[in-house]
Amino acid sequence: MAGRILDEDVEEVRNRASIGDIAAEYMQVRKAGSGRLKALCPFHPEKTPSFTLDSTKNLFHCFGCGKGGNVYTLVMELENLSFVEAVEKLAQKTGITLRYENLSPAEKAATGKRQRMVAAHREALAFYHEMLLTKEGQSARDYLKSRGFNKQTAVGFAIGFSPKGRDALVSHLKEKGFALPLLIEAGLARKTSEGVADAFRGRVMFPIHDVAGDPVAFGARLLDGTGPKYLNTAETPIWHKGRALYALNSAKASIVKDGRAVVVEGYTDVIALHQAGVKTAVASCGTALGLEHFKLLRRFTDRAILAYDADQAGQAAAARAFEEAFSYSQEAGIDSRVIELPAGADPADFVTTDGGEAFTKLIDSAVPVIEYRLRRELKSFDVTEPEGRARALRAALPLLRQVNDEVLRREYSRRLANWVQVDEDVVFLEMQKDARPGEKSAAASVKRTSAQLRLEREALQVALQYPDLVVPYLDRVGEEDFSMRAHQSIWQALRKGGEAGGLASSLEDANARRMVSALAIEEIPGEVSDRLVDEIFSRLKEFTLTRQIDQMKSRLQALNPIRHPTDYEALFEELMALEGRRREMSEDR
Repeated sequence: MAGRILDEDVEEVRNRASIGDIAAEYMQVRKAGSGRLKALCPFHPEKTPSFTLDSTKNLFHCFGCGKGGNVYTLVMELENLSFVEAVEKLAQKTGITLRYENLSPAEKAATGKRQRMVAAHREALAFYHEMLLTKEGQSARDYLKSRGFNKQTAVGFAIGFSPKGRDALVSHLKEKGFALPLLIEAGLARKTSEGVADAFRGRVMFPIHDVAGDPVAFGARLLDGTGPKYLNTAETPIWHKGRALYALNSAKASIVKDGRAVVVEGYTDVIALHQAGVKTAVASCGTALGLEHFKLLRRFTDRAILAYDADQAGQAAAARAFEEAFSYSQEAGIDSRVIELPAGADPADFVTTDGGEAFTKLIDSAVPVIEYRLRRELKSFDVTEPEGRARALRAALPLLRQVNDEVLRREYSRRLANWVQVDEDVVFLEMQKDARPGEKSAAASVKRTSAQLRLEREALQVALQYPDLVVPYLDRVGEEDFSMRAHQSIWQALRKGGEAGGLASSLEDANARRMVSALAIEEIPGEVSDRLVDEIFSRLKEFTLTRQIDQMKSRLQALNPIRHPTDYEALFEELMALEGRRREMSEDR
């Protein structure tokens, strides 16, 4: 029989670990009645809280995605732990000593490995901080002083110093009872040709905690000599840099209070901001912002302020952040904005010279990432010239398509038209002309201001919601009567007998599929009658005639009536016939 934790210990930990208190370490929770709490679900993006915690029963359930369970399930899901690891973690938090039965020698060695790794990091943190105060740590203290960090800040962030000796930390931790294989696996030590040595030597040490406050890794800055300027702990069973944000454990309460998080590039930026009173600052740990970072932030806020260095490299980083992370922030439900710092400044420099209040004013004036990126792109073009306006518009359209929210995309389409000095319809039509099937953006689903496109939407709306009223027009109206590719795909499918529920999944054009569900649900104002339907489709045919007439006029203008009198006369007669048909249709209505 495999070793296991005694059932009574599992039960005791479960009863002692308050699910409300545990959840509050990972997300923003609010009271929702007697014994109940609510939060935004950490497992799927949402804007209205559907994640409910029952403190009396110590259970949780999300009415949005369906996830639920007890306090163990919650910790297992949030931290990707096994059941045993979740029990061990909560046992440590509640001060309960677990008892095991029928453990094999291998199981005894593995018991509580995660907690032993955390304990080793906690001991390493204390050791490094103590070393900061020694004579050898003077160079590290000088560095911190040069950055403007005071003693209180160094203590608050538990900043430390790793001695230059080969195995100072390893020797200390061995004396504390930690085994070498565990220290190596935890990233605190490494194998060398001379034996096991410290992973970090001669560096300023910045402890990294998980969101619940356990130390799980270190960031380390070289003071002198050769080697990488910054090093982070290699990935371990308790540390994944793609799912961690520096100082989030200490910043989360302020983030909840202020309703926003400030994301910077480096540990020293975070520390400088906190010292200046900006307690909402966090940083990624040596990696670009990704979906998991934004999901982590979304547990506490729906707004992230990106504060990158204002030198050339910093601006390039901000551009990369938009390109690589904007879609992630949208998926996670985060409103991402950018602070524009003075030229050459980084967040730490700015608060050192101007103070925290001045930085807070910059936060208040932060611009949405989409606006920042669009304006930065347009700076490369002279929009006072027609050619420059055309090039600027073409360059900006791919950025605009990254906006998933229809209302936002519509608003920034208008703003782009204003910045480039073109008519709004030009932007809308260019968005459609250059759109590709399968693109993540739903550019083709924007409610156009163009009368033609608006009418096409109305025709498809009535066809999807009142199919019986549209039957007489299925043969009389063709795909050529629609100007937008997605509209054509939908109408073609409807003529073949398709209905809304099926089309939402069967259409090949992804934009058309997304559009079907919106058109089928969106309410049509007023009464939908036979007369209204007839008017819509008659006007649609009239628009087609107008397009044909415009094309015919262009052909006539390009034709020399003296050199080609026969062709000119034939085209002219055809044009007159089209004009007559359009006039008749107008009179009939």
